[in-house]
Amino acid sequence: MEWGEFLNVAWSRSIELISTESDQIRYGQIGVGYWFAGLVVAVVFLTLVRLSATARRHARSHSGFAVRLQHQRSALGAFLYNAPKILLALAVIGVAIALADPFLTATQEITGDVESRVRIDLVDTSLSMAWEFPDTGKSRAQVAREAHLRFLEMRQDKNDRVSLWVFSSFPYMIDDFVIDDELYFFQVMEAPYATVKILAPQSGTSIDRLFIPPDKVRIIPSEGNTNINSALQAVVRHFDQDDASGGAAPGQHRAVLIITDAGVDEMPEDEFAQLSARNIVPYVIYINIGGLDGQRDDGRTTPPLLEMIQTHGGEYFDVTDERGILRAYEAIDEREAVRVEVSQQAQKVPIFPQFLLLSMALLVVSIPAGFVAELLWGTHP
Repeated sequence: MEWGEFLNVAWSRSIELISTESDQIRYGQIGVGYWFAGLVVAVVFLTLVRLSATARRHARSHSGFAVRLQHQRSALGAFLYNAPKILLALAVIGVAIALADPFLTATQEITGDVESRVRIDLVDTSLSMAWEFPDTGKSRAQVAREAHLRFLEMRQDKNDRVSLWVFSSFPYMIDDFVIDDELYFFQVMEAPYATVKILAPQSGTSIDRLFIPPDKVRIIPSEGNTNINSALQAVVRHFDQDDASGGAAPGQHRAVLIITDAGVDEMPEDEFAQLSARNIVPYVIYINIGGLDGQRDDGRTTPPLLEMIQTHGGEYFDVTDERGILRAYEAIDEREAVRVEVSQQAQKVPIFPQFLLLSMALLVVSIPAGFVAELLWGTHP
């Protein structure tokens, strides 16, 4: 940012703060502001005690000669000498206020309906997801992730509260419930494709053939299988602990979206029953590649996991190509749209950036001005 632009922004933010009525400001973390202010007061007090208790070096109380008036510091000089200290004090006050998380409350009138849902995205990152999605040259995880990002674009500005989890042997929360579409999009984009103990090549391919970028792999010694049971248990606990989604109250529209190739170690029947009891709808994006080795040996056309999910009120989407996975997400987008009538909506408008910007501007001015003042008016008889 150029100096002219910086000064314009700082000036406009200062005008906004001056025009803001102080009785309209609320504080989210006022204790932090008090703590910081107390720390500053303690440091200033200890500094004054040190200065008063110790003698100044290279100084004596009287030189033996009267100092003429023209050689003494004038009133204007004293003001200019202390002005940087005043600006520095104002900057510290601004930082203390910013730490208290000041905000304004605004009420926005809504005409019509708002589409919203609380959802957890649960992504399988086991070793099999790092293998090739047939005829693409990409891993199953990458194909699923690219379609997932397209799905998030479909759900943009629909006020969803979403949390991201990945699982292999153990579940890992990547992001807690958020409503910031852009932030969540980048969290999903940067999430790992695989969490494995060792990245082994797919059976039937050359030993050095891998279909996943190295930066998308997390090597964790405790990983090694696909434990969807513990992942769903963690999801249930997370829903229960989320006060904003209403707990297990009836009428709440909540969902868990599972992206997996269904090569799980155990059947999570109890976990699906717990989701059903809480009115949480499970959706499964089934990455169907005909079994982990390309062909099933039990003659089943539908994995047991998918049959089980239907008995508990869920739904699965069998996808065998890239276009199929996009169609599945489009179908889920239609089912995810839950209309809720809203008459007004309270919004929290944070204003701490204005205080921080004003404090930064004061520091930019006061620190160099302090050096100049010390050079010009700091030394006097």
